[in-house]
Amino acid sequence: MDSNKPIKLTGSKYFDRDMFYDIIVHYVSQDYPLHWHDFYEFEYVQSGHAVQVINGKEYDAVPGTAALLSPVDFHCYKNVSPDDPLMIYNIKFSDLILPTELRTRLCTLRQPLYGLPQQVKPIFDRLHDEYNSDAYGRDQYIMAGIIQLIVLLLRNGREVGSSVKTGEGRGHSLIQEAVLYIRNHYRSSITVEEVAKVVHLTPNYFSEYFKKQTGVKFSSYVQKLRLEFAVSLLKMSDLSVKQVADQSGFNSAAYFSNAFKDSFGISPEQFRKSNLRTVSPVRSIEKEL
Repeated sequence: MDSNKPIKLTGSKYFDRDMFYDIIVHYVSQDYPLHWHDFYEFEYVQSGHAVQVINGKEYDAVPGTAALLSPVDFHCYKNVSPDDPLMIYNIKFSDLILPTELRTRLCTLRQPLYGLPQQVKPIFDRLHDEYNSDAYGRDQYIMAGIIQLIVLLLRNGREVGSSVKTGEGRGHSLIQEAVLYIRNHYRSSITVEEVAKVVHLTPNYFSEYFKKQTGVKFSSYVQKLRLEFAVSLLKMSDLSVKQVADQSGFNSAAYFSNAFKDSFGISPEQFRKSNLRTVSPVRSIEKEL
């Protein structure tokens, strides 16, 4: 495990108030530090060779490799050679530019998508050219292209499981809205009252309806998200257990340790020492494209 603390990148650094995406060609000539971000990110390796580490699992970063990374993924590049640097197409975007249904689908991804989809490169090429133009409808063109990339990866990847049942009508849209809000706020002290207010329901009714639609209690759903985030932090950083608990949304290290042991059978300290790589593995789509 790298002995460092993950850097957090925020969308406010890259997005302005009217445009929630950023497209660059990124040159990496040395190892890139462990980081995560509060936005989504596409990366496509145009040239060069290195190792990309995502949530503790290593992958060869070679020409043609594409990755869709979410706000809960920790990643870095290592074994980068100055003689063979990486040239990466990079698209950062906020899920605010996406239709609600697609935002919800991304929220149900349990692992990032990673592979060698040959269809992706032409789209990246067009989007990069468009980004550097002042053509009419540029923003709409780029947002449509980002949606196309997401749909392409979702179509070609294995079916992504979701704990939210499919359905129709207003009830289904309420659950979608609730799930989106929870996914964006679970690392804070989120409450059932807070989410119920967002979807304009009473706390008791929302709590019952959420369990009926998802199959789990609200508190269990939130805790599961927090534990998954904590697993990545334990594998990818040298933050103390208390810091991991704080970053993951738990209000005490003791409660976090008990919840972790109940879920995984070992304590956070034991998990880190054993250097496990089997919890929440990265979903690979390389063989399926």
